[in-house]
Amino acid sequence: INNLQYLNNKTETKNENDIKEAFIKCTAIETHFLWKKYKGNNHELDEKLKDGDIPKDFIRIMFYTFGDYRDIFFGTDICKDKNIDTISQNVEKLLAKEKDDILKTMDEIKRHYWEQYGPDIWKGMLYGLTYHLNDEGGNRIPEDSKYQYNTLKPDLEKFAKRPQFLRWFT
Repeated sequence: INNLQYLNNKTETKNENDIKEAFIKCTAIETHFLWKKYKGNNHELDEKLKDGDIPKDFIRIMFYTFGDYRDIFFGTDICKDKNIDTISQNVEKLLAKEKDDILKTMDEIKRHYWEQYGPDIWKGMLYGLTYHLNDEGGNRIPEDSKYQYNTLKPDLEKFAKRPQFLRWFT
């Protein structure tokens, strides 16, 4: 959560774009290292990934990761880590600066923000997963693939909205 901890410093100079950037970077980095651990020395998995095929078990890991970061964003993470709490509070402070008359409550602001940038965060995770496969650093997952935010099965957002302790049982 290193990039998210950056949100803990000098919140008065940051804005909602800093939140988006921090979440994208953090989830991309975490996805990259989760992949390295997942594949171990099995380089055949990289070859499948080059063909645009993400193993079902790893997609599941990505779903859990996305859900965990959503919990951090909404302040619903059930771990009692002080850094996580501080990050969630600073997200609220930064979003409060962007508040307008249309969106009245912090819950509405957060929901609107997540609807707007959740797909970008997922795209960052796909990029973090495939970055090492391409010399130019491009995403190898085609834009029209089954792994895109709005076409995932099961529905990524529905999965991530489940309370954290219930996700652990699925």
